[in-house]
Amino acid sequence: MKFIHLSDLHLGKRIHGFSMLEDQKYILEQIIQIVKQEQADGVLLAGDLYDKPVPPIEAVQELDRFLTGLASLGISVFAVSGNHDSAERIAFGARLMQERDIYLSPAYDGSTAKICVEDEYGEVWIHLLPYVKPAAVRHAYPQEDIQTYQDAVQAAVRHMEVDTDKRNILVAIREIYWWLINL
Repeated sequence: MKFIHLSDLHLGKRIHGFSMLEDQKYILEQIIQIVKQEQADGVLLAGDLYDKPVPPIEAVQELDRFLTGLASLGISVFAVSGNHDSAERIAFGARLMQERDIYLSPAYDGSTAKICVEDEYGEVWIHLLPYVKPAAVRHAYPQEDIQTYQDAVQAAVRHMEVDTDKRNILVAIREIYWWLINL
């Protein structure tokens, strides 16, 4: 199974008042070409899809164009929200998009989305862990002592339903990767 991993798209970013959207549009078109060339089975989008929790309409339209382009190729997408995104806005329409194999992480409520895909070697479980704040994890697990972001990530991962006898992929923001490596 072949995946293309992306993160930190920051669609809608402006630098010194200059919009990066035309450059971002070009890059996303190039990514679609790479996905085709590589005959990827899926794309993993690990957070910060937008540059702001309330992105400009052009950024939303560009993400829609990108996801629609991948879906039209039959490419599955597995995406999580990052600290620059609004988890609730990223999750909007997630159940509808699943019909086109576009999987978006829900806002964290104590559970994470997990999707089963298969290849000639069997099942692969893809777990979607969005950016988690300590308050959200404390709310889900009030019995846990959660003070820091690291505490929150560790608790969220501890409570994930992972079958270690199967192949598993965790889609999460890069800070979570670092914390997991250092557990």
